[in-house]
Amino acid sequence: MGFWWASQGKNYPIAIRQGSLWTCRRIDGTLPTDRALLKQIRRGDIVFHHYDRYMRAVSVVTAPWRDANRPTGYPTVYEDLNDGWLVTVDPIVTGLAIHFELVAELLPHGSPGPLDKNGRPLQKYLSRLAPDCGLRLLAEVGLIDNPREDTVQPPPAWTIRGATDMQGSVARRLEQTALRAYLLEGNPDGSCGLCGRTLPATLLVAGHIKPRAQCTDTERWDFPSAAMLVCTLGCDTLFEQGYLTVDRTGTIIGGRTPSHPALVDVVHTLVGRPCAAYTDARADAFRAHHDTALTILNGRASSGRVE
Repeated sequence: MGFWWASQGKNYPIAIRQGSLWTCRRIDGTLPTDRALLKQIRRGDIVFHHYDRYMRAVSVVTAPWRDANRPTGYPTVYEDLNDGWLVTVDPIVTGLAIHFELVAELLPHGSPGPLDKNGRPLQKYLSRLAPDCGLRLLAEVGLIDNPREDTVQPPPAWTIRGATDMQGSVARRLEQTALRAYLLEGNPDGSCGLCGRTLPATLLVAGHIKPRAQCTDTERWDFPSAAMLVCTLGCDTLFEQGYLTVDRTGTIIGGRTPSHPALVDVVHTLVGRPCAAYTDARADAFRAHHDTALTILNGRASSGRVE
């Protein structure tokens, strides 16, 4: 996961509504370093948006750069071209007004960061932030616990070590948006982790395999090991309510006994199939889900074993 600072101009209000970060070469063919960084931004990265002396918003990158013409609202400067590159973001928190003087207390001064040696914003479009700087800014907004200086370490990929339930729905949305961006990889469709059908993204839910309430904060952000896409055509509900689970061989098996004939038929069509999302990295998460399904089925504490 990466953290980025975007210093934006007068078109910021339009750009944040669009969820866009865009740039292009100069008319002489040059591409300044701060613009070239756009191509290093990856899905799931966190962007802090600055405009007119204040940090205004926090967003999650939903798709990496692609070729794109100048979006509506991006001012045409005489030396700029109209063909460039676009990164799309999903604003999580907007309406902030965190003055650069407070930001200067949280970020180092001088290049290559977004502040000059006196702590004032530089005329740079994009700056990469170190992981500890990103965490401090997230804490300032209230999205994670304030990190201790003696324990801050660069987070592994897709991991923020913070309280994902802090500030309630705002923090949850940050987590869920990054989770969805990771699993969909910027594609308009994806595969259900259970039935394996390729479906439009609008029919897929990005969720945790182990019940989220049982996950630690680290587990919630460990997307490669803890999450999968599941379709809303039935698989999501059947899995969440324990009618379907997955054994240690990666095979879909029955869990909670369905009492309605229609449920019996649907469960029967999936039982015995290989689980499309099962991997060695996700084995522990599937085992935890299986144990939870057994608890529902038996009405008592799980044995902790996957049969």
